[in-house]
Amino acid sequence: IDRCAFPLTDRGTWIDHGAIIDAFPETLARVTLADVALDLNRAAVTRTAAQVPGNPPGVQRAFAWQAGDESVAYWIPQGITGSFDGRADGLVAGKKLVLVSWYYEQAQDPGSTADKGVRIAIADVTDPAAVTYRFALLVEPVMTAGQPSFAPVSVHAGGIAWFGDLLYVPVTGSGFRVFDLSKIMRTESVADRLGYDPATGMFDAHGYRYVIPEVSEYVDAGACEARFSYVALDRSSSPPSLVSGEYDSATVTGRVFRWPLDPATGRLQLTDANRVVADGAWFAGESHVQGGLAHDATFWLSSSQPAGSGGALYRARVDAPSATLGWIDSPEDLAFDPQANLVWSLSEGLDARYVIGVALGAID
Repeated sequence: IDRCAFPLTDRGTWIDHGAIIDAFPETLARVTLADVALDLNRAAVTRTAAQVPGNPPGVQRAFAWQAGDESVAYWIPQGITGSFDGRADGLVAGKKLVLVSWYYEQAQDPGSTADKGVRIAIADVTDPAAVTYRFALLVEPVMTAGQPSFAPVSVHAGGIAWFGDLLYVPVTGSGFRVFDLSKIMRTESVADRLGYDPATGMFDAHGYRYVIPEVSEYVDAGACEARFSYVALDRSSSPPSLVSGEYDSATVTGRVFRWPLDPATGRLQLTDANRVVADGAWFAGESHVQGGLAHDATFWLSSSQPAGSGGALYRARVDAPSATLGWIDSPEDLAFDPQANLVWSLSEGLDARYVIGVALGAID
């Protein structure tokens, strides 16, 4: 950390992107996350602990996506966060929400002519027996021929973290893109195209009714070439922080970083030099890490290293031996719900896509 510092620079598009968002006409209605939570249109399938592949310990919550989303090859689930991250009380208008990122694999969608980017499943998990959800599309606000419009967000979205109104999405080779959950917009059209259509005068989002706009981006500015494969929020640190890390399939030297947040704004904390500097960096000591989180000086890392599609969960503390636990097959990101003492995770396998909540005591 002393040699590299791992600085990030803020691209500073908060004002420019905000101006474009404000320039959208009133027909593109601004809505709240609570509004979206009242307009969910898909039903998840409740699962038991015994149905979860890999037999992870301590499963308290489990669901699968509805038919079609379970088996679609060109949308792949990756990152997870929730209102337990975003809000101090863990709720949005009395509801507990879980957000899951899905990236678009255009090559798996025959006949597709556009990269659709990333969609976010917004799931109401308040009632474990009746989980409902809806997708919203991440977009970049742009000006095209003097007209505000949308551009796709073409990233892997291997993790997501929600803090305040901001949703952080890692970009593997560069840093974080930041989206504002207080600026969600509702489109008038459900045509399979993106942005403003001069022929109709309407805005489209590839059939999705809601869009979540980008507001800025933090970009790696160091010589040590940090990579950003996954991310989670740590509310136990002071100040709260993002914990991100690197996927490495060949070695155990993928790195884990901690980035301090400004609780007043939800943004990453800037130094006097107008940079973000990591205040911790470590080697993971494990390979194939798909997700990681930290809480009270303990790290948990989910790995797809076992042969086949099996998963493992590593519990680690700095300068101490790690412990290996069974985990869900084809695992991805991790998030922690401090109100319920649950660790949330998910799997990406085709026809085996689960979201689980595991009791912290079972893996601590």
